[in-house]
Amino acid sequence: MTSTLSTDLCTFAHDLRFADLPASAREATATTTGNALCLMAGAARHPAVETAVTALGALSGPDAVPLLGRGYRLAGTWAALAHGIAGHVEDFDDTHPPTIVHPGAPVVAAALSSAVRTGASGADLLAAVAAGVEVALRVGLALVPDALDRGWHLTGIAAPVGAAVAAGRLLGLDPDRQRAAIGLAATQSAGLIEALGTMAKPLQPGKAAAAGFEAAVLAEHGLDGPAAPVEGRRGLLALHAGRVDGAAAALDGLGERWELERNEIKPYACGVVSHALIDVAAEAGRRFPEPPSAVRLTVNPFVLVAMGRTAPANSLAAKFSATHCFAVGYRYGHADPAQFADDVVTAPEVVALRDRCELVADESVPRYGVRAEVTAADGEVWRAERDRPAVLDAAGVRRKALALTEPVLGERAAAFVDLAFDPAAGSVAGLLAAGVPGA
Repeated sequence: MTSTLSTDLCTFAHDLRFADLPASAREATATTTGNALCLMAGAARHPAVETAVTALGALSGPDAVPLLGRGYRLAGTWAALAHGIAGHVEDFDDTHPPTIVHPGAPVVAAALSSAVRTGASGADLLAAVAAGVEVALRVGLALVPDALDRGWHLTGIAAPVGAAVAAGRLLGLDPDRQRAAIGLAATQSAGLIEALGTMAKPLQPGKAAAAGFEAAVLAEHGLDGPAAPVEGRRGLLALHAGRVDGAAAALDGLGERWELERNEIKPYACGVVSHALIDVAAEAGRRFPEPPSAVRLTVNPFVLVAMGRTAPANSLAAKFSATHCFAVGYRYGHADPAQFADDVVTAPEVVALRDRCELVADESVPRYGVRAEVTAADGEVWRAERDRPAVLDAAGVRRKALALTEPVLGERAAAFVDLAFDPAAGSVAGLLAAGVPGA
């Protein structure tokens, strides 16, 4: 195993034998442990602990949430976590192009847990999601580009705030309590671009949903937070982006121009900065049925950061491989979850096509664009350029939804899709019941 800080630390922790520590280290450990345990007992009646215990009792109470597609019930926090993971794990969800925030999974997951808790209507759910998504995207605008350039996955940074807003609205929080919820969520913000291509990546929207829901319930019961959690001198913007002047971008046109209208549904189940590349690959595949002899893909440098894996070993890694995305776009004409299955990732013909692709970074190419040069088997050279991918229209979104749900819900899928896209037509309880197989 290659020696790195992470592996060295893990090896150290695994091999540590307490008995072999110096007496002074053993004593220090005992002191730290004893001090912590006594503090936990001694502060058991502190108002903050009383508040947290009361809220946590509510969080683990009888308002269990049925998990869509499963029927199994979990307490609100854990349901939000599971729904947030499920909504993002295929990388087939949504993207706000200016920020690359994926707000749908975390905000809707948190809202569902709050809606079950309050018995909300579908119309209430929609209003909460609108508020939460808009706030998450506004926070995202205040963070770009600096936080993204630092390696933060902005869904994990901005979405907890939006999730807290959606959950808090359904819980009926007043503005002061809502600000406390935002603060409690912001202090839990986290998410690494380094996690792309692993299960840690969908965990980030899952944790954002859970943190937002928890924050709203804790605030409802009186736990407070900082007065300026987002824009403060040591707040979310300052720490993640290194500046606070982005607050102006977040507030510009608030209530008049809706960022949620710019949120786009993904047509392909992979990193969004490869979508134009897949469009080009599909066109090339229609022109040249035989595999090309060489492919040169000139992309924005961020594409190499996010999707520079040239030899992905499994499905999750392939979703962040620009060369795999080109290969399946060329071979299949699309890139649904099936094109990222492990057997496709390791298929010899796909591997061979990936290996013929060269990625070249160029700052002049837009983040979502590509310049492609495809050399056909007979030597013909075809060039194409896209500044951004094609957008999935409303009918395409519905077709995608039905294709995703039919394998799980069978003949119930169409009714569930109708309710999912028009929750105002009924209750959240009815919507969740419709999303349970065989219910």
